[in-house]
Amino acid sequence: MERKYKNRYLYLIIVILVIILVIPFAIRKMNDAVIDNVQMAGDESAHVYALNEASVLNEYEVILETLEYQLRPENRTEDYSYLIGRYLDFVMDIRDLGEVEAYAVIDGKIHAATYWEGDETFDVYSTEWYQRAIEADGEIIYTNVYTDARLREKVVTLAMKIQGTDDVVAVDMYPMSGMREARTAGTPEGTNYYLCDSEGTLLFSSVTEAEHDALQDKFNNVFRAVISGENETDTNTAGSEKSAVNYITGIDGQRRGVYYYQLDSGWYAVVTIPYQVLVEPYLGAWQIFVGVIVVFMLTVIIFAIIDFRTNRKAKIYNEIIGVLGNSYYALYQVDLTRGEYYMMKGSDYVRNNIPRRGDYAQLVNIMEEVIYRQDYGEFSRTFSTKNMQELVRKRVRDFGGDFRRLFNGEYRWVHVQMLYDESLQKGTVVLAFRDVNEAKKQDLSRLEFLKNSLESVDRMTKSKNMFFSQMSHDMRTPLNGIIGLTRIAEGQVNDPEKMADTLKKVRQLGSQLLELINEILDISRIEEGKLELKSESFMMKENLEELTAIYQPQMEEKGKIFTADLDIADVCVVGDWGKIQQILNNLLSNAMKFTGSDGIITLSVNETVDSNSKYRKYCFTVRDNGAGMSRDFLSRLFIPFEREVQFGAAKVAGTGLGMPIVHELVQKMGGTIEVDSELGKGTVFEVTIPFRISEETAGPERIEEKGSGVSPQEEGEDILKGRRVLLAEDNAINMEIAAEMLGMFGLDVIQAWNGKEAYELFVKNEPRWFDIILMDMQMPVMDGCEAAEMIRKSGKPDAADIPIIAVTANAFAEDIALTKKAGMNAHISKPIDFRMLKETMKKLLDAKRAE
Repeated sequence: MERKYKNRYLYLIIVILVIILVIPFAIRKMNDAVIDNVQMAGDESAHVYALNEASVLNEYEVILETLEYQLRPENRTEDYSYLIGRYLDFVMDIRDLGEVEAYAVIDGKIHAATYWEGDETFDVYSTEWYQRAIEADGEIIYTNVYTDARLREKVVTLAMKIQGTDDVVAVDMYPMSGMREARTAGTPEGTNYYLCDSEGTLLFSSVTEAEHDALQDKFNNVFRAVISGENETDTNTAGSEKSAVNYITGIDGQRRGVYYYQLDSGWYAVVTIPYQVLVEPYLGAWQIFVGVIVVFMLTVIIFAIIDFRTNRKAKIYNEIIGVLGNSYYALYQVDLTRGEYYMMKGSDYVRNNIPRRGDYAQLVNIMEEVIYRQDYGEFSRTFSTKNMQELVRKRVRDFGGDFRRLFNGEYRWVHVQMLYDESLQKGTVVLAFRDVNEAKKQDLSRLEFLKNSLESVDRMTKSKNMFFSQMSHDMRTPLNGIIGLTRIAEGQVNDPEKMADTLKKVRQLGSQLLELINEILDISRIEEGKLELKSESFMMKENLEELTAIYQPQMEEKGKIFTADLDIADVCVVGDWGKIQQILNNLLSNAMKFTGSDGIITLSVNETVDSNSKYRKYCFTVRDNGAGMSRDFLSRLFIPFEREVQFGAAKVAGTGLGMPIVHELVQKMGGTIEVDSELGKGTVFEVTIPFRISEETAGPERIEEKGSGVSPQEEGEDILKGRRVLLAEDNAINMEIAAEMLGMFGLDVIQAWNGKEAYELFVKNEPRWFDIILMDMQMPVMDGCEAAEMIRKSGKPDAADIPIIAVTANAFAEDIALTKKAGMNAHISKPIDFRMLKETMKKLLDAKRAE
């Protein structure tokens, strides 16, 4: 036993001697390892912070690249500011990026989601971000921090040139108003983190006690030390140069270890850790070394303590890395040279099927079981060791893509990144996997929305281009006929019969041209929601008989059979007969145009009576055995600008507006319209509209009794005879025609060739000298609206009540609104319907006389 203990003592002495000899060397190596570990951890912390910032910047770059794509010439819309604003709203709904502003310089003008006061005079070409973006030619540039001209706040601008143009799109970040707070939880006590641009201007700091300007002044010293390398170094007492640690004097005056990482944007992520925290393991190791010399057991205990504390520190740093890596569900370190992997973090399925460390091919094979089949081929090629070595050789630091991966029986979108940095072991990269399913779905949804929007705009553009092309053709056709017939008429002066026939054809072509213009006006009113319906009493059956009487000879002249079956009572109803007539005219004229010789066209009208209601429903059916329509076209029949392109229909003139107008009129009157058609067999339209029965149930005789006994023509001529009318018109031919027709009404016409002349004539004559004024809108020197306003404001006794009628070719709804605003009493469109003009003048003069 004693020998055994002696042997143990001998062994112990030998061990102690070995320890005494080895401990200094071991402690030095251990200290080197501790300091290197601290240095690496600090560098890694700075790197991880930088990765977090890079991920934020990547989101801004995605915004910028998306806006650049949408603002390319082939993708642009007319309202750039609305497009930018709508996209920013969309981004803000799904991303928490703090304050951000986007704008674009297009053709030298700023278009922004938020209006810039003074942007009309702002010289964008002199700005740094614009010049650098042009020079970068499609690459994203970052500016250093500068003061925003609009908000007077610190701002960083990302900008890039729009492909194929000299335009630039830019995004502003306001880091001082809450860019993205670094996550410092779990870091060693006293650790400070800073983010600055390439010139050292602070973008973010974890130090919140100091004012920003004072903090910036102190940080400038830190920045100079970091960039220039003017920092102190410290070594262990054994003089090991390898274990040197870089130190600076921090902004709080304490000695600190400093670590930084420069982002691709040129920014710096800087981390400082107090000196005491860094050297504490080193000091402890030196004390343990002294203790080992005194007693072996104490040495063992101290070594145990050192081991425990070292492991605890390592655990803390690993937890820090774990917290910073929570965004990834799997992390693999891959040695490209040896073709091996190390699983730092993995999914349950992968951990249960492969070891923590092994051959990289084994990892790729297990991936095949969970990656979507169509995505696996590209994944295996892209992330092969050969391809990743090539990426590393080209110093590609951040490379990745999206694929679908199976999770619990469901495929979800995953983003994989290959991360490379010189701080990693040579030939080593990190593969990081992150679940991006929700973000990817939103991106795909947005792309689908943009695609559908572009397709919709493209379809509308093509449709309208086709419409304008067809309308140009349809308008030129009658114009060509009118011009040609006018030349023919010049040679037929001595042949009254031929002259009359030629003028008849000119009138027909003029009516056709007027019909095209009226359809355009109707569509304009419908689109603006300004289509108005009259509410007047009329005899339905009587009016329909008059309408069929008009069409009967036209049909017979063209060799077509037309029949009308009016199965309705002779009652008076309330509604807008003019719109009913417009609907039937369109349906009957289409039937006549698309039905050949010996074709049969039928108009049937049936009445549904409800004894408990004040309404009756009338069903108007127009049937023909003509060309018919294809099933495909029937679905587009009521869409503006659409026309049937079948051979039978292509020979017939039309704008594609008639049926949309009919559809809107029927719906406006609370009715329905149905159509059935087949190519070569004809078409059937069925329109059903309700009408209220008029309380004036008497027939035409009773209505006549309400009259004055004097015909409208005679009454109108009596009222107008001897009246003075001031006619303002700048076109000589229109002046001649109007003066002649007004003279036939018994009016005394005084001519004015522009608005100013009309105003001066009104002012210089005595009050009540003119009875009425007819005013064109577009005239030289002074237009009609301005002249009417000046007449109303002239102060003459009759200035406020003299009737002023706009007689103009400007017939759109906004034109009528302008004439009313100018103080005019009525609006007559050109070409002038002189019967309507006479009735309008009569009503206005009657109203004035009644006053």
